[in-house]
Amino acid sequence: MISFLRSVFKTAVLFEAGAAIIFFGSLIHDPQIEQYGAEALQELQSRGYRVPTNSDPVRVYPAEGQHLKPLEAGGWRPGVVLLRPNPLGTADPKTYLRHELMHESSFRTCEGRLPLWAEEAAAIDFSGELAGVAQPGEISTSELERLREKIRIGAPFDAGTWLTLKKLITTYGWPREPCAISKEIQKLLSPPPVPREAIFSAVLISVASGQVLESGGDLQSRFPPGSLLKIPYAASLSGQQGETLAGELAKSDTGKLLERKSHFDPAAFSLLLSAAGDSILLRGLQERLGTEGVRDEKFVGVCLGERDEEGAFPFQANLPDLALVMRASLLYSPDAFPGLSSNGFTVGTTLYREPLPARKILNVLHAIAKTGTVSDERGKPLVGHLMVAWPAEGPKFLAVFRTIGGSGASNLRRASQLLEKWSTCHPDREANVRVALMTLTPRDSWEVFNACPGFDKTGPDGWKRQVSTCGKFRILCSARGSRTERFVSGILEVSPDHSKLVLETDLESYVDAVLSSEAQDLRGEAAEAMRAAIAWNAIHGRLRHPETRSVCDSTHCMVFMGAGSESSKRSGKTRPELIRLLDEIAAERRLDWLPFSKGGAEAWEVRIPGPEAARIAGEPALLDIRRERIRSGAVSIHLYYEAGEEEVPCDIFRLRMRMRSCPEGIVYNADNNEWIFRGTGEGHGLGLSVERTGELAKAGFSAAQILKNAYLAQ
Repeated sequence: MISFLRSVFKTAVLFEAGAAIIFFGSLIHDPQIEQYGAEALQELQSRGYRVPTNSDPVRVYPAEGQHLKPLEAGGWRPGVVLLRPNPLGTADPKTYLRHELMHESSFRTCEGRLPLWAEEAAAIDFSGELAGVAQPGEISTSELERLREKIRIGAPFDAGTWLTLKKLITTYGWPREPCAISKEIQKLLSPPPVPREAIFSAVLISVASGQVLESGGDLQSRFPPGSLLKIPYAASLSGQQGETLAGELAKSDTGKLLERKSHFDPAAFSLLLSAAGDSILLRGLQERLGTEGVRDEKFVGVCLGERDEEGAFPFQANLPDLALVMRASLLYSPDAFPGLSSNGFTVGTTLYREPLPARKILNVLHAIAKTGTVSDERGKPLVGHLMVAWPAEGPKFLAVFRTIGGSGASNLRRASQLLEKWSTCHPDREANVRVALMTLTPRDSWEVFNACPGFDKTGPDGWKRQVSTCGKFRILCSARGSRTERFVSGILEVSPDHSKLVLETDLESYVDAVLSSEAQDLRGEAAEAMRAAIAWNAIHGRLRHPETRSVCDSTHCMVFMGAGSESSKRSGKTRPELIRLLDEIAAERRLDWLPFSKGGAEAWEVRIPGPEAARIAGEPALLDIRRERIRSGAVSIHLYYEAGEEEVPCDIFRLRMRMRSCPEGIVYNADNNEWIFRGTGEGHGLGLSVERTGELAKAGFSAAQILKNAYLAQ
């Protein structure tokens, strides 16, 4: 009886299995392959897998004319199997049918929980493919590394990686239970668990300088950016592309962007990608320059972030380097991107389905946004990127966010919180500083070099903007007393006659350099107070030299010599509450500049003959010089000539006369026809003294108290 029941059960299973697989085309006339399928499903069901049924069958089609690669014998997607009736190689159709039916049953049973490589391993083990694999020797590190990389980026296996996986299964075996994984193979192939803090990573940079302002998570690992590559692609399109380009970017419309490939400038694209260093795609671009292959549709698709023919991504970058590529692109073609501010607010754009509270900050900042997602063959996201830059017309800040295992759009929910915080810590008005460089040195004594590849843009006023893709420039100077070599980060502007050089950089880079030049020995609260004074002057310094809308690099403004090495790193961050305090102090005292000095108690005396003083003043005769402290606390100098009187700020006067600080006493010696100037310390005669600042800090004064003492006690 038991034997009879077993026979009936077996017959029922075979009948159900036969009905559960529907064959098409030439496969209908092959009863043997139908039997192979029935046996495979019976075995899978006995192992505990959910298999196709009469009411929910799997369909098997002959693969002629289907999209299989020449060496592929079968293919699968949920509910459908493609099979070559006469496959190449040593295996027969039975083997490949079993392989694909394992995929179908695994999909129904495990519901996508298994990683793709594990599904392939289970299919290989079940199919019988290992019968043709000899007992392997030692598997090399390079073989394992290549297989791991294929798994990491979700690339299809090639012959080499298939063989490596088969060797592993032959060596370690594979469990029969549904959804199980070999622990030994998993240990060899699975990447280490992603730390929680690295699942979501972010970086904020200054568009002017390329310097990192804020960061978090994993900044070192390199990943493919997906459709974020559409940003440098769009920047490298020659000619006027029209307003529709931004819409295509916001919708990440690869097809429409491919139609623009005749305008693709591969040399420009190569330049923009170089901001991230060497890559396979960059080398491929350089090899194809000047050939028809550079605009081949498949190759251009790779430049848009698609996989190459091997399923790999020839361009990968870490977050800071990817941000530099985005920065260079926005600066190279600024007119191409303002329309990206529609992303999230127009139907069909990639951020439109994100929650409104998360999208709100994009509207507040008037930001442009672009997403990029890399998915595996099942459509499961492997890594997602999001770029946000603001304001849309002339971005000052640029952020790139990355989520492991999420789409590009999914970044916005966490990114919105950071964007709100960062926009408060880095308001637009405090984003950039303009500083005139090399103002005290002859033009023929210095020369500027890009620290990396770059490009120029000439404006309607004739000034040329020089951009380096890494943001850095190297300046060599032969003038006596000047720093021989210095590095600056930012955008350089050169006047039409090449006589003036102006740097636009981020606030903190400027403050670091000035603090290093003016008060490098200050620490703690003293340094915090000095940083705040430097930053406040930088924010309000565009009127210091109206002709260039900048501060200068001399003691008239603040000494700025850039960095002494290319690898100089940010030393600090200005506290926002101190800037707000100085806003209040400046409003109360009606100050538009906060002077500070090196200070000190050392007395000095300068004697200048009368004729020399008149020559410096530019007058035939100088009748009198008087010092006056005005209501705001500043000191001015009155110069009296035969034809009238002139009033100049004391700081300008002392620079003309080459005095260490503003004189506290002015005496005319008629016997020798000379002017005698006496003072104490160095620098401006008002405000923050470096020496006193240090003393107050040692006495326990906070940075806020030091600033009040300097500017309210005058």
